Amino acid sequence: MTIAAVLLTLLLQEDPRFFDPDVHEATKTFKIEDFRVVPVRVHRLQSPHEDALQCRLEEDDLRRVFGKINRIWNKAGLALAIESIRKEDALVPKDFDAGALEEFRGTRPADSRPAGMIHVYYVHQLPTNGVFMGRDAIFVKDTASLRLVKGGVDEPLPRVSAHEIGHAMGLSHRQDTINLMASGTTGWSINDGEIDRVRAWADQQDWVLTPAAAIEKGYGELLLSLPGDSELKEKARAAVRKASGQ
Repeated sequence: MTIAAVLLTLLLQEDPRFFDPDVHEATKTFKIEDFRVVPVRVHRLQSPHEDALQCRLEEDDLRRVFGKINRIWNKAGLALAIESIRKEDALVPKDFDAGALEEFRGTRPADSRPAGMIHVYYVHQLPTNGVFMGRDAIFVKDTASLRLVKGGVDEPLPRVSAHEIGHAMGLSHRQDTINLMASGTTGWSINDGEIDRVRAWADQQDWVLTPAAAIEKGYGELLLSLPGDSELKEKARAAVRKASGQ
């Protein structure tokens, strides 16, 4: 466990109001039918020769992280669907400089970046917590640390990841203390204007899925994690049972 994670755990014992709904700025709510599902491929980069590129996270860690990322983006009527989690050998350019942010772009394996999804790469070290270099080049370091704010996310990785994904969906920085798009804090709130922008972005992408299309693509279990009941949720439940052979 990192020092930042230990500090967060200790503070959580003193103040249980992490992910506090009272700090949420938005007034909009969404039914399951209104959701849009955004496919994401998650890359765990590995390198025996370059420690900065040797991600320490396991697949279970990342699935837990994305559960918390979705707690944030569900507020906008969006659900991020993990298309796959890939453990991949990083490409290490000659004379690679781990202190130069732009050099990380060249570490992505060339044959595992299909269109039609967001790509997030987890590494061990970056000059910053995370960076958005394009929809197919989001990097997050597994050693990320943040300034704590009241009601914020209870660990750095979900918040850093959700922040960079926000950039991929068209959001800019907004330097208020409690909000997701502020720099370097645990804040997670999004406002109605930001929700409108990310949903407009989603509607412009032909690869972003409706809930019905997401069920057909095998993401029914993700829809079952959303609050509320609907006929779509029953269809998702039936699809999950069928896929598991029940």
